[in-house]
Amino acid sequence: MNHLSQATNNLLMQMVMDLKNGYIRRCESLGMTPTEMQMLQSLTIEDLHYLGNSPVSVLTVHIHHSNLARILHQARIEQQRMQRIDRALMLGGSIEMMRYFFGLSSLEIAARRRIAGIAVRAGRGLVLSEDENRDLWQCWQGAEIAQADSAEGLDMMMAVAERNDVSLTSVWNAVREWYPAGSADTGPAVREGA
Repeated sequence: MNHLSQATNNLLMQMVMDLKNGYIRRCESLGMTPTEMQMLQSLTIEDLHYLGNSPVSVLTVHIHHSNLARILHQARIEQQRMQRIDRALMLGGSIEMMRYFFGLSSLEIAARRRIAGIAVRAGRGLVLSEDENRDLWQCWQGAEIAQADSAEGLDMMMAVAERNDVSLTSVWNAVREWYPAGSADTGPAVREGA
């Protein structure tokens, strides 16, 4: 028996179990007729053994190429998102910040920190020094970030936090001070002389 016929026969066995458990819609979605479902439901142990070991496959497998390409693309996007989350946590992203940028709950953040071995200091975060704030402002202006809450904005903040060895939350708080609440995030509002 080749691996493909074994895999399709395993799927057939799963369909039998689905029928036995009352999950008819799964079988219908695979194209089974009511008559075929009745036949599968009435199989004996010997019948199931024969089907499971048969070299003949009753199912065909087709690859849906555009769906495969889409799901692979989506997997890469999700992988980049997870890497960005891990990097933000390692750089000291606060719960508020992680919720804002990634929509993570406090429990998810705590779990990811615990798995990564990240210890969090209690209390308020540190504020950037004048030099760090000036460096951030110059980097921000040079990068011409249109929106502070964009992926590009987050990447820039992480790069500055890494380079200056400061908390990402401190960098985020500094950037948020440049934008008035409810603004269109078109650029720092008041920060002329820095």
